[in-house]
Amino acid sequence: MSGFKSFMPFLILVLIVGLAGCGGGDAEPVSGPGTVHRFEDTPSALTELVNGGVDAVVADSPVVLEYIKNNPQSDLVAFGDERFEQEFYGIAMRQQETELHELVNEGLAKVRENGVYDLIFNKYFGDGADYQVEESDNRLGLAFNVAQDMAYAPFEYINDDGEPEGFDVDLIRAIAAEMGFAVNLVNTNWDGIIPSLLAETSDMIISAMTITEERQQSVTFSDPYFEATQYVAVKSDSPIKTLEDLQGKKVGVQNATTGDFAITDYFDSLK
Repeated sequence: MSGFKSFMPFLILVLIVGLAGCGGGDAEPVSGPGTVHRFEDTPSALTELVNGGVDAVVADSPVVLEYIKNNPQSDLVAFGDERFEQEFYGIAMRQQETELHELVNEGLAKVRENGVYDLIFNKYFGDGADYQVEESDNRLGLAFNVAQDMAYAPFEYINDDGEPEGFDVDLIRAIAAEMGFAVNLVNTNWDGIIPSLLAETSDMIISAMTITEERQQSVTFSDPYFEATQYVAVKSDSPIKTLEDLQGKKVGVQNATTGDFAITDYFDSLK
């Protein structure tokens, strides 16, 4: 027992060191040619950029541009780089739910064909003309829980009335109306969004989720419904103008997103 007591102070020190930096929004900074700081959501990362806690943020281009548009006082600008690959978003479902895959893909194809997709796209990424998606009559008598991380404008967010809004919100409601089923939108933290699907808490995910080979090992995606790439956001007076300028800098990302993977891979390639 005395030997255990003498070991305790050392054990406590090890635990304290090991746990340092694991809580809060700025989690697990990973060092290399640059330092990746991971946040729970993209707005938190961008806010940290405005406050000077990081030098840049890498995130999906539509999300970065929407933040800059809605927050002109932030004095941020953004740029892309051809080394960031084009990516495609898909609706995720459990692999065994083949009938649901067919239902969703058929609905997606129909809203593209009948022009509803274009009306929704224009609402959020065009001239902003309003369009209200019709409510589903649920003629199939089916209701599906749809997981979304509603902190990702303009794709999914909570509006001033406390209601879900965004491109993904309107799109899944349009697909539901076209095919005759109901949807229940469930606000779900990004880190738990695929686990919620696999645990059958939700039936599908539409949350600006990029189709990747790694994710396809555990879920099946619909046909692609949106094309995007990664942008680097910086302050307008920042000397950072290119991807190379990020070397030695602190870069914020939303944890486990394509932006996280893209900048981590870039820094790893420089080692």
